[in-house]
This record gives sequence, structure tokens and C-alpha cells, in this order.
Amino acid sequence: GISPRMLDRSSDNSIRYLVSADLSDIRLLVYRAGALARLGHNHVVQARNIKGEIHLAPEIHDSRFSLEIPVKDLEVDSAGPRSDEGADFSSNPDADAIAGTSRNMLGEKVLDAASYPSIKIDLLALSGPIWGLDATVRINLHGVVRELVVPAVVENRNDRLVVSSVFFVNQKDFGIVPFSVLGGALQVADTVRIRMRIVAIKG
Repeated sequence: GISPRMLDRSSDNSIRYLVSADLSDIRLLVYRAGALARLGHNHVVQARNIKGEIHLAPEIHDSRFSLEIPVKDLEVDSAGPRSDEGADFSSNPDADAIAGTSRNMLGEKVLDAASYPSIKIDLLALSGPIWGLDATVRINLHGVVRELVVPAVVENRNDRLVVSSVFFVNQKDFGIVPFSVLGGALQVADTVRIRMRIVAIKG
């Protein structure tokens, strides 16, 4: 998951930080849609075992990061994150429903974890003031590569960096057909909201 541009930067004056999977939190908020949406659930999907690194340059706009998310380790509807997300996630899907959602999500009709085992995100450019940066990122998902500009907040806490962002992606932009049953009367909305808090330790 390390881009050539990052490798080029490894010999400069940048400081290398390794992403902590245990301290970081990436959530995909997936919403129900269709005429029978009330019969379904919204879902919180959390990334696990994230890998990556940040190269913090003396001039922050020259900094880069690379992130890799194993698709098979995505975790559906843990109680804590659902509680965090408020009324839209107040229902409590049972174990069978959670297992079914996970199976559908990882299957070949949606994320196809067997063919596309990881999601990769690379930072291409930063602009704006430190308190409100715009990050141009390249996302490799489901075998499709797209560039997005997303907001980013960076906190430098000496031995660690915290990078936070909230943005949206459309499944169809990455060649994914949102899961649907009953002729589309109950389906997953195309737009997914992503909350990201990456904690990286100086390494």
C-alpha cells in the first residue's frame, strides 16, 4: 500500500509515523433506501487491522500518507459505534442479521473481498491552512481508482499524529452495485458516509 511517491520521499527530511490500528477508527455509515426502507437497518461498518504510514514534511503541504484496509476484516454493527451514531442507528440488529449483512457485503456482488482484498488510500496533495486542510486522495476500491478532495484536520502531538476526516463516497463510482432485494424496494443507498480518525506513532 506504499505509493512510489512516498518511497521517493523516504530519504528527505520528513518524519515517519506508523499508523496504529488499535488507536485508529475508520467507520463506513451505510444507509437503507427504497420503498420498504423501514424494514431494513442502517449499518456501521468499522475497519480493522488498518496498515499505513504518514511522512510528515517540514512544510506540511509536502507530507504524504498511505493507508491499507483489509476488506475481510471489516466489522459490521458493533454495539458501541451504533450507539455513537445516534437515532438513525438506534435499532439493534440480531446476530443473524449482522452475519447476513457481513456475508452480503463481502460477497462477490458487493465488495468481492476474494477478488479485491484491500482498500487503499494514498494522499496526493494537501492545500489550505493547517486548521482546515483539503486533501486530494487516491482511493483504490473494488479494482477502481478514483481521486477525491476531502477535508482533513491534523493534530501534531509530538510523538503522534491524529488525522481526522469525514467525507462521502458513492458505491457506483467504484463499480459497486448497492445491495438490493425485493426488486429494489429494500436496498442500500449508493452514498456511504466515511468517518476517519487515523492515529500514527512516530517510528
